[in-house]
Amino acid sequence: MIALSRTNENTKRTKFLLNGLRLVATVLFVALAVKAVRWSEMAEAIRHTSFMAAIVAALIYACLQCLSATRWWSIARASGMPFNWRDAVAAFYTGMFFNLFLPGLVGGDAVRALLAARKTQHSLASSFGIVYADRTVGFVAMLLVGTWGALSLHLANSQLVWQPLVLGALFAIGLTAVMVALAFFISQKWRNQWGERIGRFANGIVAFLQRPNTGFVVFTIALTYHLSLTATLMLLGQAAGIKAQPFSAYAMVMAIATVIGSLPITLHGLGVRELASVKLWALLNVPPEQAMLWALLWRVMAWLVSLPGGLIYLLWADKTVWKDLQVLAESGLKSRPKNETADPFTVPKPQRVEIAIATLEQLLEEADDETIREALLRRLEQLREERKQIRRTSN
Repeated sequence: MIALSRTNENTKRTKFLLNGLRLVATVLFVALAVKAVRWSEMAEAIRHTSFMAAIVAALIYACLQCLSATRWWSIARASGMPFNWRDAVAAFYTGMFFNLFLPGLVGGDAVRALLAARKTQHSLASSFGIVYADRTVGFVAMLLVGTWGALSLHLANSQLVWQPLVLGALFAIGLTAVMVALAFFISQKWRNQWGERIGRFANGIVAFLQRPNTGFVVFTIALTYHLSLTATLMLLGQAAGIKAQPFSAYAMVMAIATVIGSLPITLHGLGVRELASVKLWALLNVPPEQAMLWALLWRVMAWLVSLPGGLIYLLWADKTVWKDLQVLAESGLKSRPKNETADPFTVPKPQRVEIAIATLEQLLEEADDETIREALLRRLEQLREERKQIRRTSN
C-alpha cells in the first residue's frame, strides 16, 4: 500500500509539472502571437470585419460537424457498433464541447468513445479504436487537401511549404501502423484480459477497411469535409479582409497551421496556431494583422459551434461517464503484488458485472454453436439490464 501511495503521488506530481510547463508555454506563445501584430492596425482590421460573413461561416461549420459525425458513424457501423445517426451526432458534439475543457484533443475524444460504448453496449476498447480511426482518416484527408494546395501554389509562384505536411503524414500513418501491428501482436502473444482489450482496440481501428465500399465512403466524406472546411475558412478570410488569395492558399495554410497547432506544446494549441498562421500568410504577402484576425475568427468559430455540446450533454448524455474516466485514469496506477491473490468477494458489484459482460462478449465472438450463442446472448441481456439498474441507482 505504501508503494502504491508513493506511485500515485509521483504520478500526480509529474502531471502537475507537465501541466505547469504547458501553462507556461501557453503564456509564452500567446505573448509571441500578441507581439507579432501591431494592435492599432489590428483594431482597424476588426472595424472593417464583415461579421455577417463570419456568422454565415459559423453556421456552415456547424453543419460540417454533422458531416464529420457521419464519417465516425460510418466507421462505427462497419465495426459492428449498433449506433444510430442522431446519437452519433449528439456524442460528437458532446466530445467537441469537452475538448474546450479537458486537456488536448484526446479528452473530448475519450468522452465521445465512452458515450458511444455506453449507448450501444459495445466494447469500450473497440470504441476507442473507432474514434482513433475516425481521427486518423480525417487527419490524412486534411493532409491530402493541404498537399494539393501547397503544390498548386508552387506551380503558381514557386512558394512551396512541404515539411510540416510530410512530417504530419509520416507521424499519422506511421504511428497508426505501428500501434495496430503492436496491438495485434500483444493480443496474440498474451491471451489475457488486457491482451483481448488491446486486440479489440486494434480491430476497431482497421475493421472498416475490411469493407472496401465503406472505406471509400469514409474517405470521400473526409475529403468533402476538409474541402468544405477550406471554403468556410476562405469565407472567414474574406470577412477578415484577406483579398485575392486562392482556394489553394487556404488549403495549405489551414493544413499546416492545424498540424503545428496539434503539437502538445500549449493548452489547446493556444498561441501556436495563431502564430503559425501569421508566419504562413506572411509568405503570401498577407499583413500579420489580417492573418491574426483570421486565426482568431477561426478559433472563436470553433468554440461557439462547440458550446451546444454542453446542452446536449445535460439533456442526453449518461452522466456516469465521469466515473469511467476516473477509472481509466487510475487503472494504470493500481497494481497488485504478484504474491497477493485477489478475493472475488471484495470486488464491487458494478465491477463484477462489467467483467462478466466483457467475458461473455469475448465468448460470444468465439462461439460457433447456435445453442451456446443463444444462451450467452440471454445472459448478456440480463447482465446489461442489471448494469443499467446499477447506474440508475448510482445516479
